[in-house]
Amino acid sequence: AQFTIRTVLLAMARTNAWHRADRISAVCLLVLSSVAEGSAGYAPATELFESAGLQSGGAPDRRIVHGVLAPAEAPPPPTNDKPRPVEVGPWGFNIAGMDQKLQPGDNWVDYTSGKWLKKTKISDDQSSWTAFSSLRDLTEFQIRDLLQEGAKANSLTGTLYASYMDEATVEAKGLSPVFPFLEKIKQLATASDFATFCGETEFGFGSCPFGFGVGADAQDPDMNVAQLSQDGLGLPSRDYYLEETFAKQKKAYADYIVLMLGKIGWPEPEAAGAEVLAFEETVAKVSWSVEARRDPEKTYNKMTIADLSVKAPGFDWAAFMEAAGRVAGNVQLVVSEWNETAEDGVIGIAAIIGSTDLTTLRAWSAFHFISGAASYLSKEYVDAAFGFSKALSGQETQKLRWKRGVGNANRFLPDAVGKDYVEKYFPASSKKTMDELTSLLKEAFAARIKNVAWMTNATKEAAQKKLASFTFEIGYPKKFKDYSEMSMDKTDLFGNLEKALAFSARWDLSQLGKQVDKAYWGMPPQTVNAFFEPDRNRCVFLAAILQPPFFYAEGDMAVNFGSIGAVIGHEMTHGFDDKGRLYDAEGKLNDWWTPADTAEFTKRADQYGEQFAKFTSGLPEGMHIRPQLTMGENIADLGGLTIAYEAWQMWQKKNSYTPQPPMLEEYSSGGSQSEGDRRFFAGWAQVWRSKYRPSALINSLTTDPHSPGPARATIPVQNLGAWYAAYGVKPGEGLFLDAAERVVIW
Repeated sequence: AQFTIRTVLLAMARTNAWHRADRISAVCLLVLSSVAEGSAGYAPATELFESAGLQSGGAPDRRIVHGVLAPAEAPPPPTNDKPRPVEVGPWGFNIAGMDQKLQPGDNWVDYTSGKWLKKTKISDDQSSWTAFSSLRDLTEFQIRDLLQEGAKANSLTGTLYASYMDEATVEAKGLSPVFPFLEKIKQLATASDFATFCGETEFGFGSCPFGFGVGADAQDPDMNVAQLSQDGLGLPSRDYYLEETFAKQKKAYADYIVLMLGKIGWPEPEAAGAEVLAFEETVAKVSWSVEARRDPEKTYNKMTIADLSVKAPGFDWAAFMEAAGRVAGNVQLVVSEWNETAEDGVIGIAAIIGSTDLTTLRAWSAFHFISGAASYLSKEYVDAAFGFSKALSGQETQKLRWKRGVGNANRFLPDAVGKDYVEKYFPASSKKTMDELTSLLKEAFAARIKNVAWMTNATKEAAQKKLASFTFEIGYPKKFKDYSEMSMDKTDLFGNLEKALAFSARWDLSQLGKQVDKAYWGMPPQTVNAFFEPDRNRCVFLAAILQPPFFYAEGDMAVNFGSIGAVIGHEMTHGFDDKGRLYDAEGKLNDWWTPADTAEFTKRADQYGEQFAKFTSGLPEGMHIRPQLTMGENIADLGGLTIAYEAWQMWQKKNSYTPQPPMLEEYSSGGSQSEGDRRFFAGWAQVWRSKYRPSALINSLTTDPHSPGPARATIPVQNLGAWYAAYGVKPGEGLFLDAAERVVIW
């Protein structure tokens, strides 16, 4: 028996599949059981320490604490322990990334970014690499430092991070944190039980065929209302189930379902997995497309929960709402995917649930619960979940654990992390400069509306009124959520996450039926992004995006206008894109356009969309940009760049501009004015430098309302006459459009 035990311990010590802490423990037990160096044919203790991943040669870098081998204070740092540099050159644009042998009018992307594209590699732990990626990378390192400091001080965020980084404790617990939930799923005996469980886990790790939450009422934007939408698919969209293009990804998903059910000991996992997939395929057939879900008028359907129970039978709505948050039947909610004639969307999914046996619904619930929780369990489950995500994204390796720990803190305590982030990393000077830029961009947009030729005066007046109502918030919100009621435990990751999820659910539900508190944001400031809220007519620019290459306070102003200036214009234009234009100056969903102006806008938007539909450069064979999916972002890019250029011209009338060397290659004459315009458009191209893994690009083309970077860099400039003048683009060059083909919307 002793021999057998020692043999097993020896195998553990030498096997990389075992966690490092377990291998160290195996060595300790072997040493303590008198397996002396070189005796009885066993390996020497020094060799065992090497096998377990400890240092070889001399005294190992370890210490004995109360008779137990403990790791050194600081483990060796990972190899990629520095953020990748953001290359912007001396005045804001990375000239070294250009390929100036090319003509900008033939290939704008390769001209501005050709050498960058050849040199840049996508990190193994990324599915793409863009300007956004470089800032996210930098922000991860910044937040890691904050969290490590917080862990030493036992702050809330630091404690959560420490619990995630305590991999040994997470490994030791294995699957045990989710046992109570899995046992509860096994006991679901009725359709009401299933609906109740969906409600109980709606704000947690579970899944529900419907999404439920609280947000502003589109027709009464000062008040919060309950909101309901379709959900329940494990693949990115309905297309992944229904189109042959995605057969490979669908097969990977089918295998993943079986794998996860098998890991939790679910009866007959192969048969159960097939039933789960068949259930989701049926749900996919009645689910609305991503394009249809963009329509703010069709997705506004207000009713009571009691109405829902009558009109969408098959699911116990009362049980679900009671479990989700004690929401009574007379409470009104807005349902997104609702069509009583077609009986698809929410109505169709409810009917499918009503006709599905409980055996399948239990298996579906079990799979989605373990899949949702997997990233916070032991390595076995983390690796399984990553194996499936790899099939969708093409990402080759998982991020280092500390990076995942940063993401975990951002997800579960976003405002707490954000508050610390802006205090340390967001300078007040950036806010001052952004205030000046937003004011100038708003003035430029007003000038564009005044002079737009295709719009009637009545609609122009309403548009000016709406623009005047726009507000800008920069860096961070007026209020951060208060987490003071919450406590965390460094030894209980899963328990910490349950507490954070419960806090978030209580906070959201506490807003139901109350006035919207506009001091909060829906996105934390450490996110590399900006957004527009149509129900508030508010443009928000988060702290993390206000860095090079988007914003360079010491850089060339032409580049700043072409980058962050165009981002400001982009967010403002969202208030007037195909969706945003349907909200009025008070933020209400209310069509204020004349029929003639609506028809002209739609004609121009469709013409612009055709340019994206025809764009194929860098796309996988057979794949295309879907203009109805990307229409809002495409219009915002065109409007944003147009408005930013107008603002750039206005700025030059008030300020002297002398471009600093090195200069861009001379494609047209005109001195500093032409050089400034060239830099303006180069700044635009730089923020859309992008490389994608094929799987990630396919996913993006199918589900993302943003077009790929090369299209965003190219198509808007093709429609601006100033770009042709700045770079001397002539007829016969590949990107040249006749004046009649160029689209003007704003």
